[in-house]
Amino acid sequence: MVSLTPEVLSVRRPLLLSVLAAALVLAGCGGADEAAAPAAPAASAPAPSASPTEAPSDPAEDPLGRTYLALGDSLAAGYQPGGTELRDSAYPALALSRLDRAGAELTLENLACSGETTDSFLDGGKCDYAAGSQMAQAEAVLAERAGDVALVSIDLGGNDLLRCVRETAVDTACTKQGLAGVAENLPEILDRLRAAAGQDVPVLVLGYYNPWLAASYLGEGEGQLDAATSAYTALDRAITKAATEAGATPVPLTSAFKLDDATPTTFGGREVPTNVAQVCTLTYICTAFDIHLTDEGAAVVGRVLAAAATKAGVT
Repeated sequence: MVSLTPEVLSVRRPLLLSVLAAALVLAGCGGADEAAAPAAPAASAPAPSASPTEAPSDPAEDPLGRTYLALGDSLAAGYQPGGTELRDSAYPALALSRLDRAGAELTLENLACSGETTDSFLDGGKCDYAAGSQMAQAEAVLAERAGDVALVSIDLGGNDLLRCVRETAVDTACTKQGLAGVAENLPEILDRLRAAAGQDVPVLVLGYYNPWLAASYLGEGEGQLDAATSAYTALDRAITKAATEAGATPVPLTSAFKLDDATPTTFGGREVPTNVAQVCTLTYICTAFDIHLTDEGAAVVGRVLAAAATKAGVT
């Protein structure tokens, strides 16, 4: 996100709008849901958006048992302001805890990579994987654990839009190009995941939230709110379409983030719309100018994901 690479977003106030892609309406994320995950891939080169972490684990070294494979970007990696990743409290790990308490007894394999775009997911370059890319590594894990995978989740696409933020302005021509990339790459990614996982394994595809809603609270970027909202809405549509056509399950965050609720409430001693209070509470955007999930936000997304997994038959 400085240099407008996807996931670093220690967004300085003028770059509030960088929020635009990272959260994806993040969607990856309003009101009543939760999640988190363990170690993942190491960031390759010093790209500001890919923060260093451990290399992906070797499936053969993991204990036997049913696997939950988590994929995606910095949200699944548990990225925090300042550059650390807390995978054990990221939304995949929190979703796992809920599922385990219900008797699922799963082992989490979190391959998420901070800064990942739909292009780099396919081609590699953001994080180090033995198989070369997160896509190839996911296929390798699914092949190695064929018959023992109970769940796959993925959040992806937000970073395809991040580069379209120019200080406090959204480059609409750029967002169209980014959305076209998501529309081209995400169907291939989900088709390959479905083929590798098999028809009986739930593949859950998260949407995003719209961190730009915080503009009215922060007093910056309000003139670009419509453009940002339009981009996030289009992104969620593209994610839903790709998921549905691939036989996967879209998991929107609209309700959890109360994105459509403008009812007045109070946040920070000020009266603000409920959706603004939600995004300020569930992300660091209003406190650290960073669009990533707070502990409460990760818990909310984790809860949403666990509920979707249970509905899909993961028990």
